Amino acid sequence: MRERRAIDVPLMRTASEVRAHFLTHWRDIVPEILVTGVRVGTAPEDPAMVEVELLSPTGAVRRLLCLPAMSGEPRQVRGLLPRLRRLALTPGVSVLLVVPHMGAAGARLAREANIGYLDCCGNAFLRFNAVFVQISGNRNRFSERKQIRTLFHDKATIPLRVLLERPGDWLTTREIAERGSLSLGWVSQILQQMHADGYIERKAGGGSRLVQPKRLVSDWLGEYAFEVNEIFPFQLQEGEPELVLQKLRTVNSDLASRYALTLQSAVHAMRLRRGQRRLPFDLHVYVPDLNGNLEETLERWRQVLGLRPAGHGANCFLVKPAYPNAIFFGAQASHGLRAVSDLQLYLDFFHQPGAERGPAAAAIGNRLPFDVVPELGSSN
Repeated sequence: MRERRAIDVPLMRTASEVRAHFLTHWRDIVPEILVTGVRVGTAPEDPAMVEVELLSPTGAVRRLLCLPAMSGEPRQVRGLLPRLRRLALTPGVSVLLVVPHMGAAGARLAREANIGYLDCCGNAFLRFNAVFVQISGNRNRFSERKQIRTLFHDKATIPLRVLLERPGDWLTTREIAERGSLSLGWVSQILQQMHADGYIERKAGGGSRLVQPKRLVSDWLGEYAFEVNEIFPFQLQEGEPELVLQKLRTVNSDLASRYALTLQSAVHAMRLRRGQRRLPFDLHVYVPDLNGNLEETLERWRQVLGLRPAGHGANCFLVKPAYPNAIFFGAQASHGLRAVSDLQLYLDFFHQPGAERGPAAAAIGNRLPFDVVPELGSSN
């Protein structure tokens, strides 16, 4: 049997880092039974994905289309299932999820949905044609990744958001605290860390000025991707996303401030991009818990919007935010609808595959009052 060599791997915080690691170390990740006679490279339909072609003397016999993701946690697996199922409809293609480590709960969820996976620790589940491979028990070598930098964790991001609204301006600790509805002590702690990290400069009298907005956002993107949110798939009963937006325009007042659109649905609803003509098929709506009861929250929004639970064919996604305290900061309202701020929208878009990001992400970046991080795949 082929001896798997130990790999000294860095922590992988984004899907792009998982993809790069897979392309470099695929011989140590793809199960031994499949390694002889394969071709590995980027997927032509989306460079953010990887294709593994299983070859015979007469050519390719099966194509494995691999979607890299930043973790195998159940909430991320659940959120990606609708997309994986759509990709699996392509003839001659088997779709796999590639993650740093697939835990027991995420593995069970993937198997029940008949979606294969590979992880960078050597665990695998593949089932297609006459092939069945299941490998488990390899330890998680990426557990350190769960250590979250305080600066980019929910409430702590509110001072960052305030400073990024006015990059280059001197703001006092009190001004930041009042804008973010935070205590002076909390804001002072965040500013001390930002100063230590070189993001801001400070002056006598308590003024702080952001001097590294681009690096700040770049580091933030290393800790965040849209998939860290908990995503629940549904299907529109009436079939037209525009009908759901109309219901949001007339939602009861107690719910009107408890949602925010994101991704392509926000771009459409806010009319953030010139020349847009049609609504994207999928809607993504942030809906924080009401009274701390997630099931009750999802059921209430399901009834209000006319949704039915779905896996395959889902086109409306209710999203429990990873930033429950900060997600609505700077939220914007237009045309009777509510969406996240341009900054949050940029954060949500950045790690999306290129085909889904498209020109909308560039339009959002142009609306921000600072230079943005070059998009993935850019030559800059």
